[in-house]
Amino acid sequence: MLRHIVMHRFKPTVSQEERLSLKAAIEKFADHPEVLSLTCGMNVGSGPNHYDFATVADFEDIEAFRRYLASDMHAAYVEEHAKSKVDTLAAIQHEF
Repeated sequence: MLRHIVMHRFKPTVSQEERLSLKAAIEKFADHPEVLSLTCGMNVGSGPNHYDFATVADFEDIEAFRRYLASDMHAAYVEEHAKSKVDTLAAIQHEF
C-alpha cells in the first residue's frame, strides 16, 4: 500500500469560494479507479509552519499512484484548480 500526502498553501488572493471549489475538485478523486481511500480538509490550526489544506490518498502500490498522476482527471485538476489557486505545495509518498 502507498499513501500520498499533499499540503497546500493558497495564493493570498484566493477567496473562500475558490478554496471550497478546490476542495470539491479533490474530493472527486475518491471516484478515481486507482484511489482506494481519500480524505482532505482545511487546516483548523494556526502557526508559521502550517499549510492551509491537506489531502491524504491511498493506493495499491507505486504503479497505481503513477497511473493516477498520469490520468486526464489529475491533469485537468492541475490546470483548472491547482495552478491558479495553490502558492506552495508539499508532498510525500510512503509505503505502509
